[in-house]
Amino acid sequence: MNNSAEEQKEHFSKWAAENLGEKTGIWYSPYLEKLGTLLSQFGIGNGYYDNFFYYRTYKEFKDVYIHITEQNEEEIPAILKGKAKQFPKSYATKKSTWLKEYALMGYEAGTRSKPDNYGGIANLGTILRAYLKFLYYAENPQLIYPKKDHKIPIQDGEFDDSVNYWIFDLGNELKFWEQCKTKKVIGLGWDFLGNLEQYSSQTEIEKKITEMQSSGKRPTNETKSLRTFYKEVSPGDILYVKLGTSKLVGRGIVMGDYYFDNVETKHKHRRKVEWTNTGEWEIEEPIATKTFMNIKSFPDHVLYLENLINEEEIKKETSQLNAFMTWLSQQEQPNGELLNDKTINQKIASLKDLEKYFQVNIFGETDTEALKDIKDTVLRDPNYDRYKGVSGSSIDYYIRYVESRPIVEAEYEPYTLTDFLDEVFIDETQITRIQSILQNKKNLIFKGAPGVGKTFLADRLAYLMMEEKDDSRIQMIQFHQSYSYEDFIEGFRPKADGEGFELRQGPFIKFARKAARDPERDYFFIIDEINRGNMSKIFGELMVLIETDKRGKSVNLLYSNEKFSVPANLYIIGMMNTADRSLALLDYALRRRFSFYELGPAFENETFNHYIKRLGNPDKFLNVIKVINEMNGIISDELGSGFNIGHSYFVGEGFEVNPDSRIVEVVEYEIIPQLYEYWFDETEKASDWAAKLRRAYHDGE
Repeated sequence: MNNSAEEQKEHFSKWAAENLGEKTGIWYSPYLEKLGTLLSQFGIGNGYYDNFFYYRTYKEFKDVYIHITEQNEEEIPAILKGKAKQFPKSYATKKSTWLKEYALMGYEAGTRSKPDNYGGIANLGTILRAYLKFLYYAENPQLIYPKKDHKIPIQDGEFDDSVNYWIFDLGNELKFWEQCKTKKVIGLGWDFLGNLEQYSSQTEIEKKITEMQSSGKRPTNETKSLRTFYKEVSPGDILYVKLGTSKLVGRGIVMGDYYFDNVETKHKHRRKVEWTNTGEWEIEEPIATKTFMNIKSFPDHVLYLENLINEEEIKKETSQLNAFMTWLSQQEQPNGELLNDKTINQKIASLKDLEKYFQVNIFGETDTEALKDIKDTVLRDPNYDRYKGVSGSSIDYYIRYVESRPIVEAEYEPYTLTDFLDEVFIDETQITRIQSILQNKKNLIFKGAPGVGKTFLADRLAYLMMEEKDDSRIQMIQFHQSYSYEDFIEGFRPKADGEGFELRQGPFIKFARKAARDPERDYFFIIDEINRGNMSKIFGELMVLIETDKRGKSVNLLYSNEKFSVPANLYIIGMMNTADRSLALLDYALRRRFSFYELGPAFENETFNHYIKRLGNPDKFLNVIKVINEMNGIISDELGSGFNIGHSYFVGEGFEVNPDSRIVEVVEYEIIPQLYEYWFDETEKASDWAAKLRRAYHDGE
């Protein structure tokens, strides 16, 4: 190529606009025109052309690229194909210097408000990669750059996908954050583990934590955070630090590998960080995270945080639209191809037109039921014909987008082991065992007689494992004989306008995908009367995916053919009534995938007895319970323990208001009818026990 530098610039700008993003060439060109001068001025390197557009051949510039970035030459072919390879660890210092010096130069020239405002500065490595790709494809015109048909508008030169972006949650440790700023580090606790390099696997770390703590709870999240900090964070990655639920306090570039600092008194697992920005910024929509979360998959959130730190105006409407466009550009169609620009623009235009025509808000709406109502309105309106063919599918895409967003973390009432033991009538040893079973197996069924508190225990177990009363992470359904795969997973249902059918997701798919978007926190899917449904038919191909060692692996769903996996942070709890004669036993395929824990009456439980004494007139209760205990012994011998009368019959608000009246109601209209069901062919025996129960509550008066 014998072009002048100006012609070379023009060719690069055109190619970049077509392949990397509409504004990329315009944005990068001014940097390339003076890049050699800047590198020398910033102390990053000498001996280059002042104007990089004087580099005309791919071979010549490849050597320059490798020299500056220190990239392994073996990774160049993958980069040319559009794959985002990480920059080497040794490049992190150059990247930090580039941003710092460029921002300072702008500040001294009066074009930047602060010397640490890095907003809008293109990353050096990304600029170099763009020009490397341009030269390669200019010399090989028969080849087409792979990303040509699915540009991401929001990323036009602004989002560097060659590094990871982490949110680090320090909780409320303000004192430690001050130390982090001063010493230019970030750190984690669990110091008793020592240097993490001594452990060959995540399992070894988890085993050590389990040995050192007595809670009995499996330390899955703690182990994952440590392993991520040690193995997955790399020099050059961007780190955002959060205090509390919605306060951003710092941004930095990871500058070194993991090390264990024995000199420090706490948080000894460390990494060096060059803090580029520190302060306090309120995040309008805080992203849920335990200790670490990689938000690289959410470039709109990265850009939002960057704009927030740099105190740049954030237009909510533009942000919402760009976020949706980004998400659309990443969606695969059934044939494996990504949505192209024409399809994306058509869907955006359709939604904008719907907003204007029907005077509704779609962009920014987070209530999926409201969006479904809008869709129904559109489909039923005979006068609306613009984009009619794509309106429904466009709203469906937006609903899926809303469901894919990172979960917003809110403040919920804490829930501790003490809270659990105060209201659930099992002891600490039992609940510790139950937690361990569920954490290891992921799938647990509580089996037992009526009234032993299976449903209440499942609900409170979820609270206990979440350590807070967050009902948004619990979903409960009930199986019945006609419940099907189409109800549970996905199936075709009549359209709102009555014309044909449409594919709809079932509750399990929706909830599992919600859990997958929030991998740092636990989610609980609770199924009442689980043995009333045909389990093999209801679960279908998901029967394999719910196994512990199959979590995260995917299969194609029956109707949509979409890939689906069950995340590791989703726990399934079932309840099984052992006293229902009409129900068949669960098949062996299902039994192998669940653990079973049998619950019995808790009349001897200390907490239950304290509860009885608080109600007033405990003699009446104790007399009735004494008879029930005797009766349960007979029931166990003749029918089995699964038919016993449970303690939950005596729990509820009615007992708090009028215990004397309520106990009569329970005995007469709940327990006695149950006895006649049990001994349907021995009515005399049922009548004898009914008489004993009546005498018991009368004698206590």
